[in-house]
Amino acid sequence: MSDKKKRSKNSNLRVFVTIFLVVAAISIMIKLNRNFSFTVKIPLTFQNLSEDYILKKSSTTSVKVTGKASGYDYFKYRFFSQAFPIDLSNLPKDGSRSYYVFTAESDALKGSLSGSEITEFEPDTVYFTLDRNYDKRVPVISNFEISYAPGYGSFQGMEIKPDSITVRGPESEVDTITKVYTSAEVFEDIRASKEGNVSLHLFKKIPNVELLPNTIAYNLHVDKFTEGSVSVPLQLINVPPNVSAKVFPKRINVIFNVNVTNYDRVKSSDFKVVVDFDEADSLSTSLTPQVIEIPEFVRDVRISESTVQYLLVK
Repeated sequence: MSDKKKRSKNSNLRVFVTIFLVVAAISIMIKLNRNFSFTVKIPLTFQNLSEDYILKKSSTTSVKVTGKASGYDYFKYRFFSQAFPIDLSNLPKDGSRSYYVFTAESDALKGSLSGSEITEFEPDTVYFTLDRNYDKRVPVISNFEISYAPGYGSFQGMEIKPDSITVRGPESEVDTITKVYTSAEVFEDIRASKEGNVSLHLFKKIPNVELLPNTIAYNLHVDKFTEGSVSVPLQLINVPPNVSAKVFPKRINVIFNVNVTNYDRVKSSDFKVVVDFDEADSLSTSLTPQVIEIPEFVRDVRISESTVQYLLVK
């Protein structure tokens, strides 16, 4: 008997809860179907700005809209709200600023509140500062730190492509830009060639300035290098007239670094070492040899003797 009473009591409770929920749902639906005042803050989006211009500043990025709508429409809007677009292609001007005026007659919300009655926009006017877009070509400065493993190196060094880019933005800002930089990259103990992409940036961030492109490619061709030397005859230039000049020694060793694949190409005749008598000093009998021609595939050129002796005979 006790179990029957308990089951009856639980059944009555379920019926009561069900009726309560149904009545509450009907009450909410009735209220949602009624019109009531609402105020929503809507973000603004800006569209159709000519490529010749840039938007430097707007007086606001959102607008507060007051109006009347059904609770049901407002409830849906809270979950699916949309931005309010402003067409910048043909705005009127007030002095140096362009502006857009909201009106309840011509401006309607989108989404579930598209049929709402709007009573107020706050602010009712948005002001825009526009500037003419300006393009300028500037060089790219690489910011790489490179160290090679012993016996390795690169004849060309780090190459970047392109070596200059376009900066675009307000003319007043772009005029101050003379170069852009790669991001800092460190390469240590390099034994093999490297290639990839690296981002670009300005020395300091400037609003509304765009880098085109904002990344570039880099390439580092690495070779195994060896040291070599050749004996080269000294050539005398600017010898004073009516005298005979002699130098000691007559040949000099030129020392250089070259990649292994080009080692056999190196010839003594590829180098030109001169002694310039325009640099002669009456108080000295020595001159400094100068290397003025080298093959394009060698580097780190030096000579074995820093000075040579000379003799002038009339």
